[in-house]
Amino acid sequence: MTGVELCEAVAGRIAALWPERVLYRDFCPADHQRPSGYLYITRDGYASINALLVRWDVEMELELFCSTDAYDISSTEELRREQAKVLEAFPVPLSVGRRRVSVSAAGDGMEQGSAYVKFTASWVEGRPAGLPGLDEEHPGGAGQAVPLMEHFAWDHGGKKRKDEER
Repeated sequence: MTGVELCEAVAGRIAALWPERVLYRDFCPADHQRPSGYLYITRDGYASINALLVRWDVEMELELFCSTDAYDISSTEELRREQAKVLEAFPVPLSVGRRRVSVSAAGDGMEQGSAYVKFTASWVEGRPAGLPGLDEEHPGGAGQAVPLMEHFAWDHGGKKRKDEER
């Protein structure tokens, strides 16, 4: 899974809140429609956990634009309600492909005519295939899939109790 795929899932959940609104993604034009939103990735990357695993961290920002009156003035109360509606939509994990990812959402302030919501998510997965340093002898090397934990069995070398020997 990539940060872009996760951002698409976040966008889908936001779009379901207001199907009639535009949700800008690549850029937000100066003459954007109101009401609308602008969702973009602010940070996307991974850090090594060990030779086989990495932890991905992604941050996204949503800027909400509410409607304005004839004098181009927006309602701060409407912005607060819309910000709260977004926050209420994210306690349930998102489905992204075969994964279920928990996304944290937090109100990130307001300014004249817009309110912000910051999204963060982290997940662990195998190193991307083909990275230098991993060879054919190790899982994950040379494009091999990293085995899932469900395929491991642990033997701690403990002795069986007498009642287990039957």
